[in-house]
Amino acid sequence: MTKILLIDDEKNILKAVGSNLEQNGFNVDAAISAEIAFTKLDNKKYDVILCDLILTGMNGLDFLSRVRKINKDVIFIMITANGFIDDAVKAMKIGADDFISKPIDMDGLINNINILLSKKENYNNYNDENKPKFKTNLIYKSKIIEDLIKEIGMIAKASSNVLITGETGTGKELIARIIHEISERKGAFIGININAYPDSLIENELFGHEKGSFTNAVSTQKGKFELASNGTLFLDEIGEMPIAVQSKLLRILQEREFSMIGSNSVIKLTARIVSATNIDIENAVLQNKFREDLFYRINVFHLKVPPLRERKDDIMPLVYYFIKKFNAENKKNIVNISKDVEEILINYNFPGNVRELENIIERSVIVTPFDSIEVDNLPNYLKKTDKTPPISFMPLNNHCDYDLNLDSVEKELIIKALEKYNYNQTKTAISLGISRKQLRTKMKKYGLFSEK
Repeated sequence: MTKILLIDDEKNILKAVGSNLEQNGFNVDAAISAEIAFTKLDNKKYDVILCDLILTGMNGLDFLSRVRKINKDVIFIMITANGFIDDAVKAMKIGADDFISKPIDMDGLINNINILLSKKENYNNYNDENKPKFKTNLIYKSKIIEDLIKEIGMIAKASSNVLITGETGTGKELIARIIHEISERKGAFIGININAYPDSLIENELFGHEKGSFTNAVSTQKGKFELASNGTLFLDEIGEMPIAVQSKLLRILQEREFSMIGSNSVIKLTARIVSATNIDIENAVLQNKFREDLFYRINVFHLKVPPLRERKDDIMPLVYYFIKKFNAENKKNIVNISKDVEEILINYNFPGNVRELENIIERSVIVTPFDSIEVDNLPNYLKKTDKTPPISFMPLNNHCDYDLNLDSVEKELIIKALEKYNYNQTKTAISLGISRKQLRTKMKKYGLFSEK
């Protein structure tokens, strides 16, 4: 049954039009404001939105504009007062599929709805062959991500290894999980962040160990290779893997078998290996920091996840997805963002990518006392009125010392960034456009751990 969301601030119209539509076989929900309509859209999927142009609070044009940012498929019909042709034209330009004037001709309205539904069905049928036959958790509107999803669909059910590359915060692990979910592999998805373990513990995490194989081995422990049997093993930040471990991984991938530390028993490798890195791994190969033969083993299929700045069409759908998420977590009811906030977010470069956007929206949802996110609710570094220069252009000291070398400039820049973000290494790394590991390496180089 076709589901219609009817929005009008006149209750008698809601009742009359809604009743007539229901008598003609439609399932109708009613809302007396755009704000209430948003809460309904959060909880239910509609085929048609029928909205009055003039509403108390947010008007119909603003509501339409907001809806089109998060849903380009729903049929939208604008109700206008007789003679409001200019507004009807504006609505069509913004993305309305049709408009109808008051007083409403119900026969004409129902006929228009059926025509639009028929056109949509024909369009969907025409495009079915090009659509992926699976669902993902990706929030997107851009063609570049649509093409990425098609690539995932082509390779997911193969058993060959996959390498996912992309900047920090682009969603590489989410891509790996999608590959696993649609692969129909019976085993578990097991992930390990290579960078999270010191070199001495990586082998133990990957291979596991037998009881008594070393001093603290009080019991047998399975490694990630075994835990991922018949499933997917996700090796995150593989570009940081020590050369010695790279050699052992290469042998395992070649022979498709491994042994626990302290054991002579051979275990068959049945997991699919999906790896990810945020470094230029081909350059690492040229610099002999990553084995060329291992690179070719893990790179049978290559998926490149684009940075958020290259898919700006996805920013607003992601914004409203995160608003919905953090509304639920914080018992808030944010329904909108101001046009100034939208402009700031669209024009921002997002060095931390989707992860940074998520953090921005989480903070903004928590701090705003209203039902809309305003510029004042954004972090200071995003505000147009913020006079603090961008972190990469912060002045050094008030004097200009031409004898400064590059290291001293870099050290002072890192110190100022650390101070600005209260020594939060993740935020500092994002602001500097480097990985957390790279930041820690530089902090060690300049002796900054002792300066906190």
